[in-house]
Amino acid sequence: MTTHDVLFLMLTVLVLVLASVLVSVIGFGLARWTGAAVPDAVSRAALAFAGTRTISVALLGVLITAVR
Repeated sequence: MTTHDVLFLMLTVLVLVLASVLVSVIGFGLARWTGAAVPDAVSRAALAFAGTRTISVALLGVLITAVR
């Protein structure tokens, strides 16, 4: 694996983490907007974050094996 590949992988992971954080913030906001209590909204945001990370890591694994 070259330096270019490692840099591209790190940037891709960073973008996926930022997307997961954005999804969790949106999930928290939607939960609060619908009238959920703060602990419930935090748990919904955590579930959205974990789900997005799971899907993105699975997609990243498929893409890495497809490129190699």
